[in-house]
Amino acid sequence: MSNITYTTLSLELCQPVADLVDICFPDMPDIDKYDRDDLRAMYKAFSEGTIIALDGDRPVGMGTGIFVNLDFDNLPPTENELLGSDEHSAHNPAGDYYYGSDFCVHPDYRRRGIGREIYNRRKAVVVRHGKVGFAAAAVLPGYEKFKHNTDIHAYLQMVKSGEAFDPTLSMQMRNGFKLIRPIKDFFTYPRSDNWAALILWTPEDAG
Repeated sequence: MSNITYTTLSLELCQPVADLVDICFPDMPDIDKYDRDDLRAMYKAFSEGTIIALDGDRPVGMGTGIFVNLDFDNLPPTENELLGSDEHSAHNPAGDYYYGSDFCVHPDYRRRGIGREIYNRRKAVVVRHGKVGFAAAAVLPGYEKFKHNTDIHAYLQMVKSGEAFDPTLSMQMRNGFKLIRPIKDFFTYPRSDNWAALILWTPEDAG
């Protein structure tokens, strides 16, 4: 197994990380994926919030995030509006929450604990800065097999109970995240008919 190291975002890594995102999300519209310029804006605003896994000098995993204020009952219509636009990050150093946006691990490097380590390091950012919690909108690739005959609320309960396995949400729940509610059209993800799950981890959840 390769020796994986971890770092935060740098200008030099912006293009290779954008290439990694393209590999991991080939069906996602470009507008909903970080490109080099988006990542440069993230770097300038809050490089500490983006964790990169490296095999040598090659990015093989990443997780981004910024500080924002959130009202879970009144989210912006889209994730892009929450994160900022026109290559400017909406990072607010005084924001109560760390909002984790993009997360991915290269297909050849999955099931090696890389995702868990990236999440642990993002949680450490929350604790280090004394934030209320770590929120995210989880894509739901597992819903693709159920969406034609199962309501989204029923599917999420199946995942929560362990009756169904979702490659993203199940992993996040194992990492201590709690399901808040489903959200629709927050970003484009055809496999789940654009459904996502709003989730939250707080330092208290770590016990």
